[in-house]
Amino acid sequence: REFLRTINQFATTLTEMFLSNDSFELQLWNNYFHLAVAFLTQDSLQLENFSQAKRSSILAKYGDMRATIGASIRDMWYNLGPRKIEFIPGMVGPILEMTLVPEPELRKATIPIFFDMMLCEYQLTHSFARFEDEILRQLDTEVEGGRGDEQYKQQFESM
Repeated sequence: REFLRTINQFATTLTEMFLSNDSFELQLWNNYFHLAVAFLTQDSLQLENFSQAKRSSILAKYGDMRATIGASIRDMWYNLGPRKIEFIPGMVGPILEMTLVPEPELRKATIPIFFDMMLCEYQLTHSFARFEDEILRQLDTEVEGGRGDEQYKQQFESM
């Protein structure tokens, strides 16, 4: 819970002090996204790996912190505005890793980032080839590694 609070404080500071054109810090924003995704995907938060009793206990005490940080990542992505292009294709892999976590609400909140990435690249270049190449490469790696499930495929296609 303290890590989540700290990451959220980092997000607030980034938005308040390092978002405007004259103070934007690409590396700080990149660090935020990588830190938040690493937090979200850590083994100790993968509730589906625990017994029902332990899962219920964790949810009662802390809630599903993955959904909380996922919503924050989504909001921070949209805060970037026109700067989003600077994170394409670099953030495709980390965002994909996050969306592969088998939690439906997290997926619902974060899969739309992919459409936004395509839209952002298309508006600037009239193509989304960089995004497309990277997502296909990352999907191949993840699926070969045993990640992804039928529910993910259905939810991804429907969204």
